[in-house]
Amino acid sequence: MSAQNPSAIRIVIIAPVDGLDQEWITNLQSDPGVHVQARVGVLQRGIETVQHLQPNVLLIDRTIEEIEETIQAVYATAPDTLCVAVLPQQDMPSVRRLVSAGARDILIKPLQQRELLASIRQVVQMEDARRSRIGQPSILAKYEQRASSSKVIVVMGPKGGVGSTTVATNLAVALRRVSGREVALADFSLQFGDVAVLLNLWSKHTLHDLAVHYTTLDEGLLDRVLVPHESGIKALLAPTEPELTADMSGKQVTAIVEALRNKFSYVVIDCWSFMDEITETLMASADQVLLVTTPEVPALKNTKQALEYFTRHGVQRDRVSLVLNRFPSVKGVTLKDIQQHLRHPIQANLPSDGPAVTYAANKGVPVLLSHPQSWVAQSFLKLAAWVAGDKVQTISYEAPGASRLVEQKQAETKTVRWRLGRRPSH
Repeated sequence: MSAQNPSAIRIVIIAPVDGLDQEWITNLQSDPGVHVQARVGVLQRGIETVQHLQPNVLLIDRTIEEIEETIQAVYATAPDTLCVAVLPQQDMPSVRRLVSAGARDILIKPLQQRELLASIRQVVQMEDARRSRIGQPSILAKYEQRASSSKVIVVMGPKGGVGSTTVATNLAVALRRVSGREVALADFSLQFGDVAVLLNLWSKHTLHDLAVHYTTLDEGLLDRVLVPHESGIKALLAPTEPELTADMSGKQVTAIVEALRNKFSYVVIDCWSFMDEITETLMASADQVLLVTTPEVPALKNTKQALEYFTRHGVQRDRVSLVLNRFPSVKGVTLKDIQQHLRHPIQANLPSDGPAVTYAANKGVPVLLSHPQSWVAQSFLKLAAWVAGDKVQTISYEAPGASRLVEQKQAETKTVRWRLGRRPSH
């Protein structure tokens, strides 16, 4: 699928509503060298789509007047987009008119697939040659750099109730805040996902819509399905009807994750606790896995089993990081015992702050927004800085009253203050 190829030529198609299923469009979508970001029938919406997506190439099939108007509008707001026009018949005055407006090539119907692809590649190559002569980067370079530097983080709790959705939600918001980059939060807890509840979001479009169209995913569809949140992140919500995803396959999951990777700098995935094809596919797609647990024996038992499962199924150890949530905890298992039992580095200890987290969950507001100065909110910011690596500065943390609270917890549990571990070497 073209959406998985970061070096593919990104294309937006504006064609009549009754012509969007033409064979040449379908064939174009199947070529791995191109990525059809959107197919739009309404002219004004098409212009807005180009302005938003900034594709490499605009392929437009409308009347001569509409094509001319569109080219002028596009060059005013998306000057790097190359326009290729499609005309119903060869008409030299019309061709000269469109070339004068800025069209890079003119194609005449009926279109042959080979001719169409050759035209698209030729206009891109000619533009790249021009840019090279004046010392500018390729028109594909910026997109390739973004895709190669994007990061997929899977957050999983091997036992229900350990707070993995809270961690995933606040991590996504924190990554947006500390990096300023585009962040997506995807709810792959397919049957009873809670991302929508924790963010107070609703949409008639869910992950199911992407799964159904996984072979023809484009950025236009992503924009329609993902829901914007006030924090600046975009959320892909789980279906409200569990049976809708009962037959979801690994191929569908891979297509969705790669489409998100190509669009966002960070993709945070909330994964359910089942070990199945969906989970295995997500783990294979992840750059980093955050395994969330709590200092209770049942959760720690499941965590150890999950670590062993990952080892058996080829998930590299250095891609899995343990997050110890709600720690320290009164009468909970000590840090020393946890480390001895799991024999895996604990990269983050997140504090227990029941009142703040419960309030935030009930209000549908991330704790980073409801209690920004709280101990737990500052912990999420520091976790996000660690996940982002050297792309952002590590945020120093000293919340009001934190020292006193830490001392109290240490006295009760005889454990140590929470800390973030060193980033594993790669």
